[in-house]
Amino acid sequence: MNYRITISDSKNKYIPTKHPIIFNNDLITIEGDCANLEWEDKDGSVCILLGDLLGGRDKNKVYTSLKNYKNLADFKKISEFEGRFVIVKISKNNCISVWTDNFGRANVYWVLEKEIYFITSGKEMIPRDADLGSVDQNGLAQVLSIYGSRPLKKHTLNKKLNRLGINEKLTINDNKLSVDKTRFVPKVVFKKDDYSKLKDYSNLFIEAVRARASDIQNIVLLSSGWDSTSILATLCHLFSSDKIECVIGRMRYSKRSKIINQFELDRAQKFADYYNVKLHVIDLDYTKDANKIRDEVLTLFRSHEFFNLTGYNHWQLAKGASKISKQGAVVFAGEISDGAHNLGFSQYFSLYHPESIAFREYSDKMATYLFGPTFLKQLIEGKYADDPVWKIFMSYNTKTKFDQLKKGDVEIKLQILESFFLSGGRIPLYSKFNNQLLTENGIKKFLINASETYLSMFKDKIEYDNLYSHYLHLYHSFHWQGGTVATLEHTCESFGLKCRLPFLDKGVIDFLSQMPESWGRGLDINNTKYPLKWMLINKIDYPIDYQSGPHSYLYDINPTFSHTDEIVNASSFKKLFKDAFQRKNYLDSFSPEYFDLNYIERIVKKYCEGENVYGQEMTDILNIGNYLIISQPV
Repeated sequence: MNYRITISDSKNKYIPTKHPIIFNNDLITIEGDCANLEWEDKDGSVCILLGDLLGGRDKNKVYTSLKNYKNLADFKKISEFEGRFVIVKISKNNCISVWTDNFGRANVYWVLEKEIYFITSGKEMIPRDADLGSVDQNGLAQVLSIYGSRPLKKHTLNKKLNRLGINEKLTINDNKLSVDKTRFVPKVVFKKDDYSKLKDYSNLFIEAVRARASDIQNIVLLSSGWDSTSILATLCHLFSSDKIECVIGRMRYSKRSKIINQFELDRAQKFADYYNVKLHVIDLDYTKDANKIRDEVLTLFRSHEFFNLTGYNHWQLAKGASKISKQGAVVFAGEISDGAHNLGFSQYFSLYHPESIAFREYSDKMATYLFGPTFLKQLIEGKYADDPVWKIFMSYNTKTKFDQLKKGDVEIKLQILESFFLSGGRIPLYSKFNNQLLTENGIKKFLINASETYLSMFKDKIEYDNLYSHYLHLYHSFHWQGGTVATLEHTCESFGLKCRLPFLDKGVIDFLSQMPESWGRGLDINNTKYPLKWMLINKIDYPIDYQSGPHSYLYDINPTFSHTDEIVNASSFKKLFKDAFQRKNYLDSFSPEYFDLNYIERIVKKYCEGENVYGQEMTDILNIGNYLIISQPV
């Protein structure tokens, strides 16, 4: 999805792209490869949809009919539609407004360059000689020290380059720019004993898959976990198996660890055999040729500021899927589910038990509980210190700094949001000053900037019964803009494939915004992802017993195994990182006001001299290295 809108009153300043012209008048030119619909609004404005419109919404269902698409001319009605798209509205007097889909999945960048406005899908569509400004240290701090390896939704790595936020509308009228925003209305959790709503979830999810499916070919990126296999099961519930194929990555990160996801491969094959679908195995091999893989992704990653390992995996999976795809195929993936169901804690800290995978799942529930309404109430009442779950997590973090609890209900609520979204530790009250990469002043500046931009406006609106709704709303500006969901969509798109994420469906997200703590998010007996698992047991054919045993990676049987360790200390990326570090100007992007340059130089020297790095140093080397090998000239 590539587009560029140029607003200039001088034709001499216009620099065309290689893409077809979609719209053109004396002031505005729109170019791109993603035009879908064009119509005239009742006020005479020209409306253009760029991207992929799935359909409108009928109560809680998605339908593929586009009969009501003209309602997209009203910014306030955007929530009625599903898809990944940008709306451009041009009035008779050349007032231009731009906004995106409900979840902000499509990108809108803009920059003012020599009296010309450029509004684009990414950096690649901006003229190369445009002045984007110096490095935005707040954006860089996010990339290198907080989750996602990408600037937050409204940030970029350049001070003069802007990006449209969630539910925002950009308007340029008479060469004056303004940004309007719709008000977020949180949803309240339903009663915990209202189990009749489990049927609603099943209907919502099945419909979300159906509406996104192809009559030609559906390719599932299979990981063998609950999320991707539930999509496979639902597709097989709806369609014949000859319209479904699966793709999985076989991961080799280093010669010493060999294949690191054999458990996942074996289970995926069992699922494929059960549903009688073909499973294609794609090698994700980083034991050699990291430079070749980097060169392949370079243009895309620079354009959208991706600096993470997962993006390389997504690129190769999308490339593999493209080789088996037919015209009209779509690609399904289970991203979003972890965050939406269980606040993403399966991706973070788990308590290891050598004989019990179930213990790990329960520890994920405990982590989610610490950010839930019950524990929030204990924090506000000052009773949290005696909480048994809190004590367990403290025992695992004896050398970690924790902040003092703030005073006042509202400030405590903001403190929880900051712990959740702006903390590397993802534990309540985890101190930002555990971060060694940033200076104390840098931490303060980043925290103030990010908190004021994304969080502080919600602190006096949070209640115990709408806390989850706020989390899931903010996820769209944080984790789901980072190096997992976004890279998946963009890499698929690079190979001409439509990426379908049924968990990123407004009906499903609204439901999970209202799901009570007792349905897998707290200490109750219900499993994590409780509604999803209930559906798999009660509504569709699913071999539930296949999910027993080690989940996927070597760390399921060996708690010392680390993906990061393999990449940093033993993969072919090691040479790329060292080459980047040995360039004399590798620190040019880093302001000493934000970053501890002595710390960076110390760990880089240690690494380049052949000493393996571990713990936080290893994570910092990975993040800095990934940033440099994409941002530096090749």
